[in-house]
Amino acid sequence: MKLPKDSDTPPYRLVAEELRRQIRSGRLKPGERVPSSRDLEATYEIANMTARSALRMLRDEGLINTMPGRGNFVADPLPEADPKAGAPEAASGGQMPTSEYVQLSERLDAISARLDTLFQVFGQLGGVTEAKKPPKK
Repeated sequence: MKLPKDSDTPPYRLVAEELRRQIRSGRLKPGERVPSSRDLEATYEIANMTARSALRMLRDEGLINTMPGRGNFVADPLPEADPKAGAPEAASGGQMPTSEYVQLSERLDAISARLDTLFQVFGQLGGVTEAKKPPKK
């Protein structure tokens, strides 16, 4: 499944929105394991850092919990649905995030977007070098 190419929304936000919908609709139930970053990478054809950013976003919102060595799981109980879901304030109980949090979050988003671009370029270059290899005898 590919993400829409014509969207102005960053890929990690699109993946987070899809997972959020699955959690809120009950498709992913409280206590159930959430797909790993590698699974999301393969499913949505995105970079692993993009998948990790989507999971981080859901963790910040309180929708998922991470158990080191075991994976990510849907929070049990789920937090109340927030009309501003996806906003950092939702994770901090309605308080505005610190300026350091905002700066780091923006930097991480920019790095993830750059990595996605680099992976696309490397993928294209890989296709070009494969085509130029001489045939084996």
